[in-house]
Order: sequence, then C-alpha cells, then structure tokens
Amino acid sequence: MIKSFADKMTEDIFNGIYTHGIRIDLSSDLVKVAERRLDLLNCADNLESLHNLPSMKGEGGIRDGRGKYSIPISKEWRLVFGWNDGAENVEMKSW
Repeated sequence: MIKSFADKMTEDIFNGIYTHGIRIDLSSDLVKVAERRLDLLNCADNLESLHNLPSMKGEGGIRDGRGKYSIPISKEWRLVFGWNDGAENVEMKSW
C-alpha cells in the first residue's frame, strides 16, 4: 500500500488528476503506464510480490545504494520509493 508521496505530480497521477503541467511534461502513454505501476505498488503487500509480476520482468523492488527501491516505467522513468510496511515517499524520477 502507498503510504505517502514525495511529490505532487506523482500523487496527482495516482489520483487521476491530469494537471496542465503533467500534460505538457509527460506523454499520455507514459502517464498510463505510470498509473498501472502505481496501482500495482498500491496493491503490493510486500516487496517480494513485486518481483513475481510478469510485467516487472524481475525488476520490481530493485534497491539502490541509498536504501530506495524502484520500479521501471520506461527507459527514462522509474518510480522510486522507500518501504516500511508499505511504499513511502513515492515519486517519479527520470533516469
């Protein structure tokens, strides 16, 4: 379950709010994939469940050196988050 967001843009995409800035900065295809990934993250009971999703290709919940996890959205974008019995400080970052 998603507990918190690190930025307003990611929270707006999760809630289906498409601001002018989102429409200008992100393609509609990217937003659709981000919505699906956010829904999957919201439904995840644990990090292991993300690894088992075929759409993640074994990449769900990859941990970086700073203790953050990430889920690919596209070649350029990822969802980055912390985990403490749920996703915290979820944000979209360009890679």
